[in-house]
Amino acid sequence: MINQKYYHDIKQFPQQFQRGLKLASNTRLSGSFERIVLCGMGGSSFYAEMINDYLNSNPTNKIKIEPCRSYNLPSGVNENTLFIVCSHSGNTQETLSTLDQIEHHNYPHLILTSGGKLQQRAQQSHAPLIIVPTGTQPRLSTGYFIGALLKVFENYKLLPNTITSNLEQELLTITNQLNPNLDEPAAQQLAKELKDLIPIIYTTENNTSLGRVAKIKFNENSKIQSFYSYFPELNHNEMVGFTKLLMRPYFIIFKSKFTNPHNYQRMDIFLKLMHERNLTGKIIPMKGNSSFAEILNAYYFIDHVTYYLAQEYGIDPEPVDMVEDFKRMLEMGAVQYHNQNKL
Repeated sequence: MINQKYYHDIKQFPQQFQRGLKLASNTRLSGSFERIVLCGMGGSSFYAEMINDYLNSNPTNKIKIEPCRSYNLPSGVNENTLFIVCSHSGNTQETLSTLDQIEHHNYPHLILTSGGKLQQRAQQSHAPLIIVPTGTQPRLSTGYFIGALLKVFENYKLLPNTITSNLEQELLTITNQLNPNLDEPAAQQLAKELKDLIPIIYTTENNTSLGRVAKIKFNENSKIQSFYSYFPELNHNEMVGFTKLLMRPYFIIFKSKFTNPHNYQRMDIFLKLMHERNLTGKIIPMKGNSSFAEILNAYYFIDHVTYYLAQEYGIDPEPVDMVEDFKRMLEMGAVQYHNQNKL
């Protein structure tokens, strides 16, 4: 099924970063922060690991984001913790629960949303608020979130000078290369090769966020199962699981220029072992002049692959009907549970 609107939304990814920087340009909070916790679910939080991979590539950086994908805040938080509360819809149950706790303790926080209850509560409490554009699925708003949060960290002087000195120019340079670097015929061909197989995404230790996000894209865009891991860890456990085959996998192995060179040999030997078992896969050299550029290019590529794979299955990539059905059942169950406990 061809969804031209969704295809157009995918194509907006390169322009989102500069817009995200502008959205957060005036966002400020007073305080000294020793810890950063991002409360959010699904597409409203998976970019946290992508930002961490970017920050980890800079040896002078000392901060990282701790994702909180739960109803409850992590242990050990206090007034020196900066909380980022994010829900694209503004109505995510788990995220609103964490905001209740943050407000109860009067912890410093800012809110990212496109509207809903989160926007209302930010306006009531006068919490710093960043409004991201509406009209796209949360999983296609990643550039807005990344640009906005990096600008927030710059504003709060949480980033080392080696990052803040050229943050905007670096993001502009990377994103200007995304469209020219995309090999759309290769994305279409990979989608054809993947049909009726289970995508297994393997990365390396410097870009594990890519594997997780790619897996999510296959789940939500193509509506199929997918799994991920990374070298060298998978050589010590996961690959043994392909001794007795219960499914037909296809291995997508992303090869970074910025990982330990020993991993290249591991990839080659692993794929040789899998080919001997009549299993299919390929090594994809990553494009970009930095580890973060590689991640963004591969992210953009996978969005296209999963879009074309949805076409192969005759599926509309945009809606997530099972998620919406689950939410309705959850809400119905909550009402019934409440009524039962009133008796």
